[in-house]
Amino acid sequence: MAKDNQQITTDDMQQTIYKELGYKSYPFPFTTPAYLEAYGTLVGLNTPPAKTARVLELGATYGGNIISQAVHNPEATFVGIELSQDQVEKGNKIISDAKLDNVSLIQGDIMNFDETLGTFDYIIAHGFYSWISDEMKDKLLAIISNHLADNGIAYVSYNTYPGWHTMEEVRQLMLFANRGHDELTHKEKVLRGKTVGSLVGSQILNYDNLKERNSKFLGALRSVMHKDDYYVGHDHLEPHNDPCYFYQFNDHLKAHNLAYVCDADLTLSMVRTYDESIADKLEKLAPNSQADQEQYLDFMLDTTFRKSIICKADAAKNLNYDVANPEKVNTIPVRTIVNSFVFQILFDEEALEMFENKLVRDTFQALIKDGGTFNMIEALAILKAAHDAAKASEEDLEPAVCSLYKAIVEHMVRGGIRFYKTFPDKQEYMEGLSYVPARFTNFVKAIADGGSEYIYGANMFNDAIGDISEEDLLFMELLNKPKAKSTMIKKIKDSLFSADKAQTGKHQNAMAEAFYNELTKRMEQLGFIRSKKNDGLS
Repeated sequence: MAKDNQQITTDDMQQTIYKELGYKSYPFPFTTPAYLEAYGTLVGLNTPPAKTARVLELGATYGGNIISQAVHNPEATFVGIELSQDQVEKGNKIISDAKLDNVSLIQGDIMNFDETLGTFDYIIAHGFYSWISDEMKDKLLAIISNHLADNGIAYVSYNTYPGWHTMEEVRQLMLFANRGHDELTHKEKVLRGKTVGSLVGSQILNYDNLKERNSKFLGALRSVMHKDDYYVGHDHLEPHNDPCYFYQFNDHLKAHNLAYVCDADLTLSMVRTYDESIADKLEKLAPNSQADQEQYLDFMLDTTFRKSIICKADAAKNLNYDVANPEKVNTIPVRTIVNSFVFQILFDEEALEMFENKLVRDTFQALIKDGGTFNMIEALAILKAAHDAAKASEEDLEPAVCSLYKAIVEHMVRGGIRFYKTFPDKQEYMEGLSYVPARFTNFVKAIADGGSEYIYGANMFNDAIGDISEEDLLFMELLNKPKAKSTMIKKIKDSLFSADKAQTGKHQNAMAEAFYNELTKRMEQLGFIRSKKNDGLS
């Protein structure tokens, strides 16, 4: 299908923005198969196994979101479609340098999508829907409808009203500031837009009545002024930025035989978990309509961005939001779902005061000290031990168990606890048994050898690693197979510290040991450590 001149101009402008503003491709933790599998499970779907999933990303840029996922999920397969030939070539070079065989980038326009690619368990379109024409939006959802497995999950993010109305004022200000300045590069237009925006904002701040009247606009303006140049160029100075209301997106899904499941930000979808008063009001406004209730909530919260998780319409018949209802959290069906997850605590010990039940508070404290990763069997065992140590009565145990389940579900929704059905492969470092498989070393080497200009590294949860260094790579290469601590310290000293003649051998040994201790812990936290006992993959 031939493109019209307007679409060609838009595509060219987008590629100019990428080149001039030094765009870097990010990993996003909420787009991983393990994350999406867990969210589907939470609402009663029988989602495909994350470990062996086929994953498609539309608008993959340099591949920064799926290359890192492929490293940590060697049995899964990842395919990225990207319009820019330059980005595909650079991304595929990183893939080649990292010696990965389970991820590939394909140059192509989604309007001419290759139907022979088959079906996928998970489909991702992050930061894509709002920046394409209506015709391409239709094609995007048609691809999902036609190529998503029957029990699969898709993820689509987009700018939303009503919150984006205020952001749009900032966009229009920056576009107006650049009117008649076609001679400027896009990078120069971003600078001019930011400069004019700052001048306008500072003048408003000089007058109390303007400051009060324009508080929302000032907040949006301040937010944009602090964003990276790429973000500003992409969200505010691209020729095409098309936010929509959530209900409009939901109607669009229905037209393509797709259904909304929930938002990756569960506070938008499971209000009753943390605020029953708002939930009651929403139920009165839109009885028995999850989507309409969420639209009303968007008006209340002035929502600007959504990360929608969707499925096929037939699969949506099995959706169940009982886990979001505090009155049903301790029923057998909901406990069964919660018991199927592995959890990772993100809050620290300072936040423990939020828990009124002392046994629950003590349980979380013990879990945090043990690393913050747990399943319900472990949590309940700790709770029972705390109960016994406190010599509490048997009547106190069941209320504490109920409080623990409620607390865990509430913080799953609030984002304080991550949850997975297939937990990312994390292992503790064991001297003489642990090593760094070649796939991780090759990945870090590809990043260190130039790939960092285009993508970030990522840990096992697909959180970006912004500080990958030559020291990381050296340590990973040294630990290519299990070695004794003394052997590693000697190799580290010889490689890093022996040239420092100002330090005695004793000091060099101490520095090498400190480096060893720090890097073994870092490799463990990043998920790069494996043991010969339980991992034959390299």
